[in-house]
Amino acid sequence: MEEMFAEEAMSPMGGESGMQAAVALDAETDDALMSASPVVTVKARTLGALTKALNAALPIFEAPSIEVEAVDLKGEPLPVEIVKAIQMINAAYQDYMGEDAVDMMNFETDGGALIETAKIGKAMSDKRFVKFLKTPETKATEAAEEVEEVEGEEEMSEDDMMMRMM
Repeated sequence: MEEMFAEEAMSPMGGESGMQAAVALDAETDDALMSASPVVTVKARTLGALTKALNAALPIFEAPSIEVEAVDLKGEPLPVEIVKAIQMINAAYQDYMGEDAVDMMNFETDGGALIETAKIGKAMSDKRFVKFLKTPETKATEAAEEVEEVEGEEEMSEDDMMMRMM
């Protein structure tokens, strides 16, 4: 840890080296997303509908809207912004239902992309899912603590039973 601070102190750019590292990390993340992105053949209208559906969902996640030019994609990967937004929705839905809201591989064709776009809309219109997203993490933490307390009480009752048997 001290070596890390020493390197920063010796860097002629000071804190900017950290900024450069963050930019490099973002570029690596984008590259990884592009490699995981399905190669698609979709019409501009479908891409526009997908972007619109995602932008309707992003405020719930307190994420900024995305700007993707609605163009025909023929044998190209989905734009990184779209992949990030879909993965964010899928991760939340995975926490909620234990499954993805949409299947990334179904975006490969125009028809599949339209179906998956509709699934995004359906997931975001699920009032219980939206409520789940708006629930503060502290409530989840409190619920987990309650479970731990109950488990602790069970252990004490077993000890009490052992004491009574003696």
